[in-house]
Amino acid sequence: MKCVRVAGVLAIVIGLVATGCSIKRATLNQFVDPSFGPGTISSVAVFPIKNTRLAPSEAQQINRKISQAIHARSPGLEIMSSAEATRKLNSAGLVETWANFIDDYVTGGIPNATDLRTIGRALGVDAIMQGEIVSVQQRDGAYGYTRGSTRVTVRFSMLGTKDAKLLWESSSDGIRATATTMDVAPPVIEAITLAVDKICENLPF
Repeated sequence: MKCVRVAGVLAIVIGLVATGCSIKRATLNQFVDPSFGPGTISSVAVFPIKNTRLAPSEAQQINRKISQAIHARSPGLEIMSSAEATRKLNSAGLVETWANFIDDYVTGGIPNATDLRTIGRALGVDAIMQGEIVSVQQRDGAYGYTRGSTRVTVRFSMLGTKDAKLLWESSSDGIRATATTMDVAPPVIEAITLAVDKICENLPF
């Protein structure tokens, strides 16, 4: 009987260790240029988020979320969709210029002012906004040891097209962990959504 009782207690303890509350949270790191404020720009082009593992519909959902959040904070600001911006760049023969520009900026952190002004004139906007997935970390749960977890870092940058100035940049870590130690890592989109929601809550418009 004693062995049965001990086994029962161990089963309860193991069950408690293996279960708990799921974790959903996001951090934020943000920069806003001191010269940027309401009315600084009248139009912005929002480009598709880069480096994603998302389905096209999920990427479009992220873009809509950002655009809707900007519109809610600044209804008078003209927002150019990624589809329209891409179409205009194609018409102007600037797709390769744009691709090289954004790759160089992501790598070096310094925008090419000449290319940015050319792109801004072709689009007819005061600023461009580009998001990217900086990193993705996933870990499946191991029974009794670790929970399944997904951590994604998302960054959005907005550059003025006339002076090539970084007007705003925001990065967020979306962290999603399972309730038990037996589950696989949560889908990447769940952590991305947490990070993007945090950024949307703190837009500078």
